[in-house]
Amino acid sequence: MLLDKQMKRLANGDATAFEAVYKKTKKAVYYTALAILKDPSLAEDVMQSTYLKVIKSAYSYREGTDVAAWIARISRNEALNLKKKRGHELYVDERANEGVFGSGQTEDYGLLLDLARKTLPQDEYEVLILVAAAGYKRREIAELMEIPLSTVTYKLNCATKKMIQALQD
Repeated sequence: MLLDKQMKRLANGDATAFEAVYKKTKKAVYYTALAILKDPSLAEDVMQSTYLKVIKSAYSYREGTDVAAWIARISRNEALNLKKKRGHELYVDERANEGVFGSGQTEDYGLLLDLARKTLPQDEYEVLILVAAAGYKRREIAELMEIPLSTVTYKLNCATKKMIQALQD
């Protein structure tokens, strides 16, 4: 509900409300974009375009719905649009951008992200990143990706098994 109030303030032109919205959603926005683009610098670009869209579209947010999911969907759409425009994927080591969020957290995931990127198909990689890095629940991922909950569960289980096997190898 706090984010709901902040979005209402933002829609009414109160720029100070943006900071609270950003702080609560920045991690999910970044990891949603990273899961699709597999490039930290492109994910940062998507973050910027996502938040510009949030500011411009704050008036269209429907009060009482999930703010974080609404913003994550914008991020996902922006990332998919960018990926389509670029027509190819670039792989960059996350450790080169240590501290995207003001901490070394990105480095903590670096080796696992590299392994997951090389091991998993895109759809399983995206589900795994949204669960493990961004902290989404399976139900939220199903809504975000517009697929059934059972499919999300299946993809997560497959990704987990493949990662365990890859780590054992």
